[in-house]
Amino acid sequence: METSKDPRLFSKMVNSIAPSIQGMKMIKTGLALQLFSGVKKKTPDGSNVRGDIHILLVGDPGTAKSQLLRYISDLTPRGMYASGKGTTGAGLTAAAVREEVMGESQWILEAGTLVLADNGIAAVDELDKMRDEDRSAMHEAMEQQSISVAKAGINARLNSRCAVLGAANPEYGRFEKHENISQQIKLPPPLISRFDLIFAIMDKPDQEKDRDIAQHILELHQVGEKMINDDTYEPEKRFVPPFEKEFLKKYVSYAKTVNPIMTDESRDRLEKFYLDIRAGGGSEDSIPITARQLESLVRLSEASARAHLRRMVTKEDAKRAINVTRYFLNEVASTSEGGLDIDFVASEVSSSERTIMHDIRDVIKELQQLHEGGAPEDEIIERGEKAGISPDNIRKELEKMRRNGQIYSPSPGKYRFS
Repeated sequence: METSKDPRLFSKMVNSIAPSIQGMKMIKTGLALQLFSGVKKKTPDGSNVRGDIHILLVGDPGTAKSQLLRYISDLTPRGMYASGKGTTGAGLTAAAVREEVMGESQWILEAGTLVLADNGIAAVDELDKMRDEDRSAMHEAMEQQSISVAKAGINARLNSRCAVLGAANPEYGRFEKHENISQQIKLPPPLISRFDLIFAIMDKPDQEKDRDIAQHILELHQVGEKMINDDTYEPEKRFVPPFEKEFLKKYVSYAKTVNPIMTDESRDRLEKFYLDIRAGGGSEDSIPITARQLESLVRLSEASARAHLRRMVTKEDAKRAINVTRYFLNEVASTSEGGLDIDFVASEVSSSERTIMHDIRDVIKELQQLHEGGAPEDEIIERGEKAGISPDNIRKELEKMRRNGQIYSPSPGKYRFS
């Protein structure tokens, strides 16, 4: 209770998450909110509304994603860590195994990661390396907060009221900001859209930032060397987290007993942000934000109130939720024109790509009737340029359509519909 009155409480919590990793303030803010989670509710019609906050980290190799996952799984009560590379659907949900029970061989269920993390956080690394059938096991757990099992004559429903913290690497090594996420990582859009926050961690050269990181890493190694050689050595304050792991774990456990209620002021603030983003969506076809993000905003606001042991969700809590959501949208749902398009996250094709695809499709249909061998690529590019589409975008869409089997190339530089 005394700690909750500290005016710098949340800042200290953020600095207590993986202090050995330099920077990433907004990402750590999201992870801190995930620790506390929103409030689980029951609607008048009997439906359950989850309070857990799901977060996905997507980014370039070597950007400390795995380190963050391990730290959070250690920090949270009932935290579990699993690597998608060696995890099966049974390992995530539940496995049916034969065991001797009172001298008789019987089938029993053994809980997997998502079940063992009930009321905690399941950190699943390398989500993109999992098989499709194993990934589908996560769908029910993330939205319904339970797992249905029908194996070896056993029909059961197990609780998995856990938040999922996932990490994935882009298929081609580097994350491209203005490209669709599902095309960069091998995850289906329905699964990606279930995450409340998606953070892109990009490794871009920046002399000042690089110098800070280099100094931090080297100084940290020096501190480690001194601690090995001198038992009495006390590291500088900046290397010591403001809150110890054990204390923070206890604080989170206690905070989860608080169920804050939204005030009219905080509700109006969230509503205004949602409506302003919807109104400024850019083109008619693009949807900048959906009701799913509005529900995420509520959960994040409640988590912020819980972190301060408040019984009411204040406008400061709503502001914190808005800042984190705006950062996430700008990082992974922004178009090259400066607008927002949630289809970058929730769909395989963004609205701008759909428009280009429709235009190119019309051009191919028209040209393949004029040319017996198929629509020539140079003429498709010429027509597309007149419609305001760049040659690079046209070639990219042609390749994508050919890969998806929508068109084929009867001879080099010619295209026809399949």
